[in-house]
Amino acid sequence: MSIEFLYPLVTEAIQRAETLEDLGAPGARQAQLDVSLLEEKIAELLPASAPEGALARRGAVRAALAAGEHDRARQLTEQFLAEAETDAGLRTDLLNLLEHAERSTAARYPHVAASVGMREVRRVARALIEQGAPFPID
Repeated sequence: MSIEFLYPLVTEAIQRAETLEDLGAPGARQAQLDVSLLEEKIAELLPASAPEGALARRGAVRAALAAGEHDRARQLTEQFLAEAETDAGLRTDLLNLLEHAERSTAARYPHVAASVGMREVRRVARALIEQGAPFPID
């Protein structure tokens, strides 16, 4: 896919996601995931050192978080941080996005955050998803 093909798609996807969020529609999270996927495709085509490449990387992570896809956001961040062209400003921005999401979630669930921590909750949730059932059945 070319940049010329992706730009109108991502613009439309962002507008759709924002509209669905404003309406409180159930498809808002999926729309944000669509934005993240399109931004990731743009990031694959542009270097992190290019302003539009950096913007696409921020957008991919931000949209993944808005979609509730914290693991995806973390994986994208790790991928983008590993790129040689990623400068200090972009590194800081990406890490700040993850940190802000972590603080927001912890503020929403203060008891859980204080007792076991949000990382542990995500680790257990990931394990349950991977096993394919809510509880082990032996």
